[in-house]
This record gives sequence, structure tokens and C-alpha cells, in this order.
Amino acid sequence: MLNNEEFLTYIKLGDSYRHSDNLISAISEYKKALKIEPDNIEVLHKLGQVYEIKGDQEQEQAFYVLSQHIYEKIVLKDLNNADAHNALITIGIKQNRIDELIKQYKEKLSKYPDNQLISDLVKKLTTISFASIPSKSSGGSDRRGCAKIFLDYIFPFVGIVPLLLGTMIPKFKILQTLGILLLLAYLLYKFLTAKKSVKRKQW
Repeated sequence: MLNNEEFLTYIKLGDSYRHSDNLISAISEYKKALKIEPDNIEVLHKLGQVYEIKGDQEQEQAFYVLSQHIYEKIVLKDLNNADAHNALITIGIKQNRIDELIKQYKEKLSKYPDNQLISDLVKKLTTISFASIPSKSSGGSDRRGCAKIFLDYIFPFVGIVPLLLGTMIPKFKILQTLGILLLLAYLLYKFLTAKKSVKRKQW
């Protein structure tokens, strides 16, 4: 009876600390409760959530790993615990582990082919993986491509035009200096990029 009272007290203290954003103390209290009931899924879930929040606040992957291990423990005890599965996916996104999770859940599905929850989670993970590909690759490459076009083709033209105008029309002579500066900047850019290219070949 005493253990049960202590168990409930630790949970209440943990909840109170969590609500006041004292996450380290909340973790300590939930751990005390788990020493009394190590397999209590409700407390495990609370601890996993606090680790995840701590990871968000500190931007520290170690807390995500701790949270991940807690949710994996819950799933081992209760395969159909949707909250734990979804929490694992959320943390997996933060850890950039979606491909790894897809592999794991496909293995689970091959083991439990009739489990609708696992089947739905595989579809969810596949959709997340598919949706995340363009945002990582195409945006950056498009920007780099536009910059390269500007620097290789438009930039020298921008330098030549004022140079010619300044040379041919006396009242635009000031543009001649601007054109020379732009062309010198272009030549410097080409020299530096050529140097980087040589270094990459050496690596």
C-alpha cells in the first residue's frame, strides 16, 4: 500500500514539475515511479514526452535518443499502442531517421501482416519520406543553378555594356570605370571557382 502511495506521489510531482517547465525534476520523479512499476506504460509515456520536450528546448539529439528508447520499450510491451508509434515517427523526423523507420516498420509488417496499425504506419512513413525529398534537394539546387547562370552569363554582360557605353559616349565615361570593375570582379570569380575545382579533383 505504501509503495502505491509513493508511486502516485511521484507521478503527481512529475506532472507538477513538467507543467512548471522544470523538466529535469520531472524526469527524476517519473524515474522514481518507474522503479516501483517499471512496466507502467502511462509513466513511460510521460517520461518519453519529457525527454522529447527537453530535446526540443536544448536542440540536443541525446534527449531524442532517450525518448526513442522509451517509446520503443512501450511498443515492445504493447504493439498496438498508436500513441507510442506516432511519437516514434515524430522523433524519427527530428532525427532524420525516416528511411530507417520505414525499414523497421516493413519488417514489423512482414512479421504481423494482418496488423492494420502497422500497415497504416508504413504508408504514413512512406508518404512522409516521399514528401520530404523535394524540399531537401530541389530548392537548393534550383537556387545554385540560378546563381551559376547569373554569374557565368549575365554578370560579364552587365560589365561589358557600361564599359562600351563609357568608351563610345563621352558623357557616360563614368560607366567605363564601373564596367572595368565588374569585369575584374567576374575574372576574380572565375579564378576562384577554377581554383576550387582543382582542389576538389585533388581530394
